Amino acid sequence: MILSDRLESIIELVPEGLVCADIGCDHGLISIELVSRNIAPFVYGMDLREGPLERARQNILEAGLQDRIQLRISNGFEKLAPGDVRTAVIAGMGGMLIRDIIENGMSVVKEMEEFVVQPQSNIPEFRNYLRRSGFDIIRNNVVWDVGKYYFPMKIRYTGKSRDSAPDITAEDRYGADLISENRGLSDYLEYEMDSFEKILERLRSEDGDHEIRINEICHLMKLNRRIYKGFNKD
Repeated sequence: MILSDRLESIIELVPEGLVCADIGCDHGLISIELVSRNIAPFVYGMDLREGPLERARQNILEAGLQDRIQLRISNGFEKLAPGDVRTAVIAGMGGMLIRDIIENGMSVVKEMEEFVVQPQSNIPEFRNYLRRSGFDIIRNNVVWDVGKYYFPMKIRYTGKSRDSAPDITAEDRYGADLISENRGLSDYLEYEMDSFEKILERLRSEDGDHEIRINEICHLMKLNRRIYKGFNKD
């Protein structure tokens, strides 16, 4: 099966050999690939609605993998007990929703090893939540797919908060390992800077008081330039 770059970037982060929960499994493509590639011995595909699960069920039957993937209607980890799974994929939804899924499923999350998340929005705020809530980000990735950047992450609960400061840091915004290693972050920074410049141009052309928003954008542009220059010291 040929998957999008976004889905491939998620699958490559899933640790091997662990029973996995695919939260919000939709059509079951990630579940199918995890067992087809022998990354996971067994997957629980979880979704809120019967419609996506029925389509996933048909795809799983066509792949002949019904003995290795079990589908459940579930709100996040709700229909799993601690120890049922050792890893998970939570992707394709907003960062604050993923936060809520993690918070509501902490009894299961605490028993897991590394797992994968891919928030679609509120990414700095989500990293900030992880930092203050006892999670380590093992790896941040950045991938371009169909006109949009995505940021899959491999994370693990340790129970040890590294920093309780609520302010969004540079590491929250871009990922500490991406800042130090680049791995495609420089391309994203160029894309982001172009977006910032267009926003500033629009705000300055409109009537009304946009001073606070303009100052916020200028601050982010300054941070963007500082990190980008760090990649081009030589």
